[in-house]
Amino acid sequence: EENRRSPELAAQRGMSFSKSCFAYGAAAGFAAGAAAGIGLAHLWTPSFCSPKKGGISLLYWNGRGLMEVPRMMLALTGLFPGDYENRKFGTEAKGGIEALDAIKDQMDANFGRMPILKVGEASIGQSMAINYYIAKATGLLGSSVLEAAQIISIQEHLRELGLAYRAVFPYGGPAPTEEALEDFFTTGATDYSGQADSKNRASRKMKWFVKRLEGIVGTDGYAVGGKLSMADVLIYRTFGETIPLDQTTIKEKYKTEPFGSKAKMNRLLEECPKLKAIVDNVESNPGMKKWLEIRCKDDKYGF
Repeated sequence: EENRRSPELAAQRGMSFSKSCFAYGAAAGFAAGAAAGIGLAHLWTPSFCSPKKGGISLLYWNGRGLMEVPRMMLALTGLFPGDYENRKFGTEAKGGIEALDAIKDQMDANFGRMPILKVGEASIGQSMAINYYIAKATGLLGSSVLEAAQIISIQEHLRELGLAYRAVFPYGGPAPTEEALEDFFTTGATDYSGQADSKNRASRKMKWFVKRLEGIVGTDGYAVGGKLSMADVLIYRTFGETIPLDQTTIKEKYKTEPFGSKAKMNRLLEECPKLKAIVDNVESNPGMKKWLEIRCKDDKYGF
């Protein structure tokens, strides 16, 4: 039972982790109110299957965005395109990129939008639901209902940080100035522990979120439960991951770095050794290294 629940544990014990059977059922365990779904979802554990035998397909634009965390989780489990379908779309077909019209009638699960996760004949929309499914299926959702909830809470904290950043630097807006980035990284609310001061709500910037998060993650290089989880992947994707300019069509360097500045992010992480350890741990994982090397081998990411 333990081996069935944890691919990593099975590998450690010399047991094969089958890629030939990805059971359905995760979609049924997840509803918009994730709390109820978590309890149900821990009653089943899916295993993987090849796309040709009714497995999974990831449908998204040709970029990182809302589908990179699922791809990273699959890579950490030793699964790469070919073990699953990683379908990328654009306004027209080019190279390995498909025209969006090819799936225009297959996106109802996300109200006609992407990302979409297809599991056999079923489809799942919304990035949080997709993250949840892949995390559960790869053994990256903790060892208990409690740990799963803690992992999801970290996802929500990071989502709040993203909203705070976009309130200052909206999509489609002008490039952030050095002064504006420095202000976002270094100023704002300073109530880093204890009861949050509601009077500071409007001034919660990068340092407030990062310092608060530093206070709740584990001390052993993992965010939750003393082992690799979706929370670690989310933390790495948020604070550590960049994309080299030769792997993308992006021209502006700030768009390839965490919150517009890798240097400022690294400087802040030096003040947060637990988060830095998590970022370094995920980045050094062999599966992650391989994914970062191959992800743009055929088509450069657009974002």
